[in-house]
Amino acid sequence: MTQSQTPKGSLKKVPSDLEKDGVVTVLPGVLVDEAYAHAEGIDPVFMAKASVINSALEECGMGRFQWELFTSAGFGYFSDNIWLQSIAIIMPYVAIEDHFPGYPKIRMATFAMYCGLVPGALFWGMTADVIGRRLAWNSTLFISAVFGLAAGASPNFYVLCVMLALNGIGTAGNMVLDGAVFLEFIPSTHKYLITLLSAWWAVGQVVASLICWVFIEKYSCDTERVGIDGYRCDRNTNPGWRYSMYTLGAMMLFLWALRMFVLPMQESPKFLVSIGQDEEAVRVIHYIAKRNGRTSTLTVEQLHKAAEGYETSPSEAKEQRTLTNWDLAKRSFSHFNLDHIKGLFATRRLAFSSGLIIAIFGALGLAYPLYNGFLSGFLQAKGAERGDTSVSATYSSYTYQAACGIPGSIAATFLVEWGRGGRKFAGAFFTVGAGAFLFGLTAVRSAASVNALTCMAAFFENAFYGVIYAIAPETFPTPHRGTGDALAGGFQRLCGAFAPILAVYSPAANSPNGPVFSAAAIFIVAGLAMLALPIETRGRTTY
Repeated sequence: MTQSQTPKGSLKKVPSDLEKDGVVTVLPGVLVDEAYAHAEGIDPVFMAKASVINSALEECGMGRFQWELFTSAGFGYFSDNIWLQSIAIIMPYVAIEDHFPGYPKIRMATFAMYCGLVPGALFWGMTADVIGRRLAWNSTLFISAVFGLAAGASPNFYVLCVMLALNGIGTAGNMVLDGAVFLEFIPSTHKYLITLLSAWWAVGQVVASLICWVFIEKYSCDTERVGIDGYRCDRNTNPGWRYSMYTLGAMMLFLWALRMFVLPMQESPKFLVSIGQDEEAVRVIHYIAKRNGRTSTLTVEQLHKAAEGYETSPSEAKEQRTLTNWDLAKRSFSHFNLDHIKGLFATRRLAFSSGLIIAIFGALGLAYPLYNGFLSGFLQAKGAERGDTSVSATYSSYTYQAACGIPGSIAATFLVEWGRGGRKFAGAFFTVGAGAFLFGLTAVRSAASVNALTCMAAFFENAFYGVIYAIAPETFPTPHRGTGDALAGGFQRLCGAFAPILAVYSPAANSPNGPVFSAAAIFIVAGLAMLALPIETRGRTTY
């Protein structure tokens, strides 16, 4: 029986030119099970080529290129949290300025940002599967920086909301794609580093807290003098929150320049082979090897031979290999349809997995801003209960808990590789733990107790976000990974948009403990749901 006649469901070895000019290459032949490929919703041609790419990445090793990419991808995680947290931190001081509404209406500024985060997550994620990862990678930080700067100059509440929404469109592309892009460039032995990326998220929260603390404490209105002897709280006497936005925007602009010009991204080789650009994929692999001080033996012929026997027809294979860049661009936009969404639900097992991941993202997307989005107000309320409403008391507590998220990421990185647990157990453990500490937080009053429990909650929160943002891209197949991340991220943001609405109009908002209690309950339910995920990605090859 010839290779092309091998029945579906059998194992077939992908040729790899094991010997060339008497020299044996280090790229091994790979086995592709067509039944397994169809069960996972992956095109066998792509799986065969991706297996060769995986071997080539192992050959390139974990070196300078990947560590630079880890840093550059971290900028996106950093940006995502720095904007979400800064809005939460500055709201109490925006609310006391002329031309801006007070509480609770000021919380709708957070809702405005989510109005940009939702379409942004969907747009950047879905375009990544159509026209590639580089557009979002090179655009998102710049967009968030420009409109973050503009938000600082807002003359009134309505302009501020528009600027935050536009900022959200750019910010949303970071978490949706950065982890997925990093996954597609690292050897399988180092996939745990995707979880460690969340440390950048915690660093973003710390930086936002410190910057806002410095400016707000020094350049904000004296709330005790407002309305006395003609004293007004306007942009001249209350520039602290604006200085914070200017500083953060300038910082993001600097990070964008680093990402764009100093640490330029290469297009994902797996994405390239998925659209037939085998030669470009080989060029990228050779670039990675050179950057790491190594030599790659990958050739275009190896990719072509890998696909032999899996293509539906020889003419289709030949056509795919001879497409010009313009043809590929036209074909990409012609494929802007539901195929990538259908690919996430191609089988019962994959459909259940994709659906549950999206639902978990939604639950966490609602619970996290219910607590963290209004944490500064919660801390102020707790301070008022014990007679301490100073800026330093509030923001020192905020900074302490933010810093505790960094070791949380490190702990999660170790636990996801634990042989008896893996990704699902780690995600459930940290998510349920975060909920438990939030329940405890609603019952304490002393400064020491509040700081201790907020720190532990931040530790567990950052850990579970690191885990879930690793599970999603590892589970979704590469041809549909951007779309999967878009649906998960988009639903997460959509649910998050209800947090400020609940915080303004829900009866639970009458008490500072109400949103915290609700977030705790959602965390526990979401954590238990993680145990039901049908696919454990620890030690699993990513296609």
